[in-house]
Amino acid sequence: MKGMKAHSTLWLFFSFLISIHCQTVGTLTFEEGTQDGYTFFSPFSGTKSYMVDNCGRLVNSWERGSLPGLSAYFLEDGLMLRTYKVGPLGPFNSASNAGGLELVDWDNQVVWSYEINTSTWLSHHDAVRMPNGNLLVLTWEIISDIDLIELGRDPGEIAPQGYAWNERIIELEPIGTNEIQIVWEWRVKDHYIQDFDPSKQNFGVVSEHPELFDINLPDIKSSNSHSDFDYNHFNSIDYNPSLDQILISVRNSDEIWILDHSTTTQEATTHSGGMYGRGGDILYRYGNANAYGRGPVSDQKLFGQHGAHWIKEGLADEGKILVYNNGNGRPGTDYSEAEILVPPQNPDGSYPVPDTDPFGPSEPFWQYGNLGAQFFYSPFLSNAQRLPNGNTLINAGSTGRIFEINELEEIVWQYEVPLNADNPVSQGNNANNNGVFRAYKYPHDYPGFNNVDLSPGDLLQIDLNPPDCSPVNTQNPGELSFSLFWNSEANSLEILNDTGETISTSIIDVFGQIIMEFKAPPGRSSSQFTPQVPGIWFFLSQGKEGIGLSGKFFAGPFLN
Repeated sequence: MKGMKAHSTLWLFFSFLISIHCQTVGTLTFEEGTQDGYTFFSPFSGTKSYMVDNCGRLVNSWERGSLPGLSAYFLEDGLMLRTYKVGPLGPFNSASNAGGLELVDWDNQVVWSYEINTSTWLSHHDAVRMPNGNLLVLTWEIISDIDLIELGRDPGEIAPQGYAWNERIIELEPIGTNEIQIVWEWRVKDHYIQDFDPSKQNFGVVSEHPELFDINLPDIKSSNSHSDFDYNHFNSIDYNPSLDQILISVRNSDEIWILDHSTTTQEATTHSGGMYGRGGDILYRYGNANAYGRGPVSDQKLFGQHGAHWIKEGLADEGKILVYNNGNGRPGTDYSEAEILVPPQNPDGSYPVPDTDPFGPSEPFWQYGNLGAQFFYSPFLSNAQRLPNGNTLINAGSTGRIFEINELEEIVWQYEVPLNADNPVSQGNNANNNGVFRAYKYPHDYPGFNNVDLSPGDLLQIDLNPPDCSPVNTQNPGELSFSLFWNSEANSLEILNDTGETISTSIIDVFGQIIMEFKAPPGRSSSQFTPQVPGIWFFLSQGKEGIGLSGKFFAGPFLN
């Protein structure tokens, strides 16, 4: 009974030790093959933006004093482009509102800022900088019930407030430190179709006009954001300079759209003109053929997607479209996927429009998350990014989980944002309120890092015993086992550590009491240990491959 009690005590102690050493926030996985570089994110509920290294150590932060609204990017010239929330917000009551745009340098100094925030007009979600330095910006503007009815909206479906938010994309040129010039714009209201009232504008057969948006779109999911008056809810924008096209994620119809940017502003209000001859009409759409009458709801491909963009030149699968498919509302179990799409395309960069079928492709070119072992899920926020080494960074935004997979689809790096808003979380606890709209990793040679100090600072989390920061060699992983023997002449424990990593070690007695703690580096080392009485001692080891009882040895004065 006495021996059983001692064994039980030791087991309980091991359970407790495993618990207190468990990594719950910050860098959880760091293996060989991880992209060298720095991860940038701007928490949804905080006023700061952060740049951390692969160990989770802070490289830079920007305290902006306002919530993001929602996107932020670290640009090649070293500036941060950020959308931010301003007030009052008038009729635009949404977690996705913004109102402000700013360019901020590495030292947190504002280079340029501007607010689009009136009683009838507000910026939201996203903005992207073009090669000419201009910005493409998502905005909402108020459209009245009178105008909606004239455009063909069913009066019985107009929200009680008597207006809707109409999507308006602008291209603005930043001037000075706080001025702009609008050089191009596009409005969705110029590209409606409806089959409700033949006496109103835009009447036609919806399925015969996939280039237009059905103003009475059925089956808008109740889970989508303010869908009674925010019919589209654009949540991302990207620009392709070689094609002069704009890519939009349209959350409330579960689609992505491509538009022609080569038009004039006047041509963008029509159905002709521009490089592709279609004016401001939709050149391509994918994700939900039911939105334009060419497929049943059961054929839907995208579900509340975010972060749609063209993969940049020089990266694996450049020119293809990468999207984070959130998966909320999909049949069966909700789960997210990162997907790469290859739209059918003509030699001139236009997209073939099928006579009666939906736009292709029928299946993604690549997807991750559709297999059970790959499961991850974020019902909102989120994005994915192709990295220079061929890996893919995935930001499951609403959970604060950022992870990187290699070309074999193995997780090689994983980071749990260790914040509650901007407040650090203690290691061993779980983070809440740590959602991130977008996350990006930038390699060491990224031009934006020229002439800045990248010396790592402290971890973001509160961690009294931070682990060593070095990637695990997954090709030749270490095993948590040691060669041990007692050197009676030196009263020391001799250790042969062949794992290739430094191991945190503890000497424990049979009652589960820690007698001594130290670190065993790779190779051969020794540690002084002078027990006062003879006994059996256990050697507990912890490394990146796990934690376990490595062995036991006998030591004491009787051995001298």
